[in-house]
Amino acid sequence: MKILAKSLILSIVGVFIIDYFSHLLFSNPMETVPYFLAKLTLFIIFSLIFFSFMKLHKSEFPKVLLGGIVVSLLWGTYYNILPALFDFYPFGIPLEGLTFLGMGLLGTGLAFGTVHTVAFIGGYYTSKLFIKDPQI
Repeated sequence: MKILAKSLILSIVGVFIIDYFSHLLFSNPMETVPYFLAKLTLFIIFSLIFFSFMKLHKSEFPKVLLGGIVVSLLWGTYYNILPALFDFYPFGIPLEGLTFLGMGLLGTGLAFGTVHTVAFIGGYYTSKLFIKDPQI
């Protein structure tokens, strides 16, 4: 139950606070609701796996950073690369249709990759505030 609760907190904070407000404040146009729901699903699944298998007692931040990078790459692959290869966008706006502070395709991709990584890290540390692990 603790892993599920931490995963839900991480995902909700990461997606509906950090990522949502990054899109709201810095991207044009604003992303769609299905985009955020799909990302929430990915974050929940990935964080369940992350909390189940990662031992975070030592070298915590590098492992959390790596987890953030992996979930960001998974999302980028699922949402941008696969649809571009198959010319099918099931929800949301293709990366080519977005801009992050007008930075162009590459800059926008890097910016959102960074935001998604920060969303995972921020969600992780927020989950630690609410659900304490026993000290080892």
